[in-house]
Amino acid sequence: MRKTLALLLSLLMVIGLVGSAMAADSKYYGGYDDMIESTIVVYQRGNQGDAANIWWWDFCREYFGIDFKVTQVTSASDHKSIAFSSGDMSDVFYQMFISSSQAVEQGEVNGNLIALDPYITPEIMPNLSRIYDKHPEYKTLITGGDGHIYSLGSFNDANQPQMTFYINQRWLDEAGLPMATTLDDFTKVMAAFKERKPANEGDIIVPLTGDLGNQPRYLANAFGWTTHAAGYLTAIALKDDVPLFIYADEERFPEFMQLMKDYIAAGYFSSDVFSDQYAGEQTKAQKAQDLTGFDQNTSNAINPDEWTAAIPLTSKWKDTPSILRSINAVNCQSFSISSSCAPEKVERLMKWVDWLYDYDNYLMAHWGPSAEETEWHLGLKSGYKATKNEETGLYEYTAAEVEDGTYTSWGDYQNQRIQGIIGGYLGLSFDMFGEGTRATNPRVWKNKVDENYLPYLVDGYPDIRFFDADTNQRITELATDINAYVNETYVKFISGDLEMTDENLATYFQTIKDLGYDEYLKYFTDYYDAYKAALK
Repeated sequence: MRKTLALLLSLLMVIGLVGSAMAADSKYYGGYDDMIESTIVVYQRGNQGDAANIWWWDFCREYFGIDFKVTQVTSASDHKSIAFSSGDMSDVFYQMFISSSQAVEQGEVNGNLIALDPYITPEIMPNLSRIYDKHPEYKTLITGGDGHIYSLGSFNDANQPQMTFYINQRWLDEAGLPMATTLDDFTKVMAAFKERKPANEGDIIVPLTGDLGNQPRYLANAFGWTTHAAGYLTAIALKDDVPLFIYADEERFPEFMQLMKDYIAAGYFSSDVFSDQYAGEQTKAQKAQDLTGFDQNTSNAINPDEWTAAIPLTSKWKDTPSILRSINAVNCQSFSISSSCAPEKVERLMKWVDWLYDYDNYLMAHWGPSAEETEWHLGLKSGYKATKNEETGLYEYTAAEVEDGTYTSWGDYQNQRIQGIIGGYLGLSFDMFGEGTRATNPRVWKNKVDENYLPYLVDGYPDIRFFDADTNQRITELATDINAYVNETYVKFISGDLEMTDENLATYFQTIKDLGYDEYLKYFTDYYDAYKAALK
């Protein structure tokens, strides 16, 4: 019965897929009867197959009527530099990591990339238009200062945290302590962890792994700063919805530094946390076996069942727990059309990429056709097979080429044989509208992430930013001097090499201003104000 149902669902998918292509009695998807050629350049990862053996390109030819002439490159940056400077460009840049600054420079300024937004209409791109109708802020996020869009990417589930921190629940239970919800309570937990003396862990217990990007950022969040970057110290943040860099917060940053200094003195952090990290080395806590007690991602002492997502902390500076939601919900780095492309091809290419903004189609592009979708096997031995594991209730995926040893794993089969790209960088990568029909597994939240994080997700400063070339250059100049001074002085304060006296702190903050902080911040403040205005 289960196999019959799967067959019926797969047949319905085939009928729907073919029906959309044949709606106007046309030979190819989008209402076309002629085959066209188009050039496309693709970033090729080390474990990715050669284009000549990739099913996706065969499917594009047979289903869309587009015969892509594929150039695979192992250095996207080198290829872009040469292509943009010479003007010798492929029609399409496909997963070539077009940054926001490149979109401005090569689209708005140099004209090497064409504006895509005139084609984002319900008639040409119904799938993408539907997404933007539901989330107009997504379109605003990837629209440049000139009002145009030069690059598209993927949409991922925003209902997840940008970074999750974990704490050892067994150790909490043994100490008789509840999950900390305030900064003061968390400090008590660290003290209790420090006092642990389990036989297999030696005499020195370092409760925090000492990852410069993780634990300090978890603590910084308790000070009311919302930021995502591992380099949180010098990344743009929001405080009460106002942009700032935390190192310039004269009210809170000294207290944050004092907390870090106190944690090191108490042995909650490894004493080498900053010197080693800035030198690119692991800290002693990270190197040691079974010495660390916080952050499942970097601890050596991991039994996944023992760890629980640590609730975002409150403090005297922050009344309500919050944590930044994923900044990866939207990206726009994977699809651009060059000005070298013949104008008559553009609309057809836009219809082609729009197909990927349907979840079932996205999965087909990454998995290939199912075993039942025989019309689209195009040289595959079987298509994929989804079998539900009765014990776990989850689907397991395979294909004949995996079972006969041609490919070592399902992932290897996808990368070497099916996908034109590796990774979820183009299309709708989750079931946004709840209409997916392919056999997919539901998201399973482990370690209480759904309980301890999802209720507290908040938005941060937009991660995609379109500054013009002159502004980008000026921002880089200012950041270089300011960040170097901040990093150096921060380490001195934390290590005790420089006392945190009122005089020294005043000198520190004044030096930041003298280095151009007000001008630097204004670029980000003005951009944020314009971004919010565009959302209204």
